Amino acid sequence: MKLFSLLTGSLLFAAMSPLTAQVLVFQAGSVDLADVTISGTNVQRKVKRPDGSEATQSIPAANVVRVDFPRPEELAAADDLMLKGKYDEAFQKAKIVQDLHRLWKDKPGSWFAEAALLTAESLLRQNKYDESARLMSELRNMTLASRLQIRVTMLDALEQFQKGITGPALAKVKPLLKGGQDADTLSRLNLLVGDIQFKREAFAEALDAYLQIPVFYGAEAAFLPAADLGAARCLARLGRLQDASDSLSRIIQRYAGSPEADAAKIEKSNVAKLTGAAP
Repeated sequence: MKLFSLLTGSLLFAAMSPLTAQVLVFQAGSVDLADVTISGTNVQRKVKRPDGSEATQSIPAANVVRVDFPRPEELAAADDLMLKGKYDEAFQKAKIVQDLHRLWKDKPGSWFAEAALLTAESLLRQNKYDESARLMSELRNMTLASRLQIRVTMLDALEQFQKGITGPALAKVKPLLKGGQDADTLSRLNLLVGDIQFKREAFAEALDAYLQIPVFYGAEAAFLPAADLGAARCLARLGRLQDASDSLSRIIQRYAGSPEADAAKIEKSNVAKLTGAAP
């Protein structure tokens, strides 16, 4: 049976499907991911023979020319878990998408690169450098959109930062702030710059980087708790203890139940010891 005959019905179905459908596009037509199974490197679908019996049609996943998928929910979950410091859980979520989209990783619409970046970051955050290095090497050899190329460089800087090599890490990441990147990327960059500068004890510069996020990219709500906590810690290190205490109080109230709120309680207690005030 020819590929076209397999796909014709699904092409009509895909055209009527909601925008959230996950569609694999071949030269001869399209299939909804829900209508097929993945076996190894093949896409398989049950089809009817002329005599009414069923057969399994197998098509190499390499024949996919484009994928039309909405952003996978697992990536949003991985992003959220990463910011909460739950790196292994983030790894598990991102890896699901990475493994599926590896089958068509170089095709338009693939989410492989974005998933692999999250996977690599989760490994770096856990100091699993050998595992992350293999994935980073693969990403460097791919043709990526500009914002994803920036994310690769960010991860290179993150690895240096994790290893305590803060000067080269800062030199690598600061030039990336120039230009018209999207708010999500700029929030990530400023957060990393803030963390690097804080580790270098350049607290005024770290404060400036952290404040970029609420001031200019406040719509990127996922990054606000970490940015606000970083800024409050900088205020404390700069001797602005009352400002720091006020900021920490807001964090505890605004982000109740979050890792940042828990960290802010400890920080506020330390500030209170310096000022003699009640925590």
